[in-house]
Amino acid sequence: MSRITAVLSVVLLVLLTISNLPAQKKAEVQVVPKTSPESITKICKTLILGKITNNPKPEYPEEARKSYIGGTVEVVVKIDEKGKVTEVEKVTGNTALHGAAVAAALKAKFSPTICDGAEARISGVIVYNFLPFPFTETYFTPAKIEEFTDINKDSEYFETLLDLTENYKLAYGFADKKFRADAPVSRGDFAHSLRLTLDLLSERARIAGKIPREIGLFSAMNPQAINSFDKIVNFDSKQPYSESVKILLTKYDISLLDAQNRFQGSQPLTNNELIDIWTAIFGAEAVSVNFEKSANGDPIVTRGKFALFLQESLGVLTYKVLP
Repeated sequence: MSRITAVLSVVLLVLLTISNLPAQKKAEVQVVPKTSPESITKICKTLILGKITNNPKPEYPEEARKSYIGGTVEVVVKIDEKGKVTEVEKVTGNTALHGAAVAAALKAKFSPTICDGAEARISGVIVYNFLPFPFTETYFTPAKIEEFTDINKDSEYFETLLDLTENYKLAYGFADKKFRADAPVSRGDFAHSLRLTLDLLSERARIAGKIPREIGLFSAMNPQAINSFDKIVNFDSKQPYSESVKILLTKYDISLLDAQNRFQGSQPLTNNELIDIWTAIFGAEAVSVNFEKSANGDPIVTRGKFALFLQESLGVLTYKVLP
């Protein structure tokens, strides 16, 4: 058969977890075929995209595992007529995960893609999403601080988490019932915390007979003017933060998407990003005085540090909705 180069993109999403919990969900794999706008009309009149036939799971790098490093790694590959990955063209994402992702991508195998009856070479993107925590469809939300298995009275975050857990009902953890104070705050975690905070403030404003936006309690933040959840690109609705992302958009007109309208839920949140987003929504006065933007570098915010930030901010925000 003749060789045909088609401008196609096959997206393979691999969800990984490093937990050894017996009840954890197995790694899930989704193959989502995509084509460029001109590929069918200008290259292939009839097209049958190949399907994944060999899908090796990357080994989670030990140093990344210990440091709770996770996130999305995109590997751009060339796939020959027989469905074999022949070359890696580009890798994006956290460099600590590049080697594992590339090694797995080179072993991936697809059934042939057929373009007008002939086997075709294609270009593809294999996306690996490394999850550093046990996968769960819902967050663990304890009623009492003692329910967190990794927080005790000797923890520097004990008093803060006691307040957020038992007074505000805003603290949550993962499937193993751990809070993981030293782990990075992912954008998904942040979206969930933001949604819970807005719900709390809205309810307190209602009880006080106040309208949130009339008293400057919070503002919309939707630079892309996204008005439909369907416009979010490649959103994973199985993640525990998915409902919060929807509510932020539909109820509060808040979008945390990137320039390509993607929600990068597994990406860690940085100090400067946190301050910028919080300022845009709640105002500069709601930013903790102990947090300042960094001019030299932009460190990742840990879950423990964010708990401190949130507790201090709530002192300002809840004052606005006192009866």
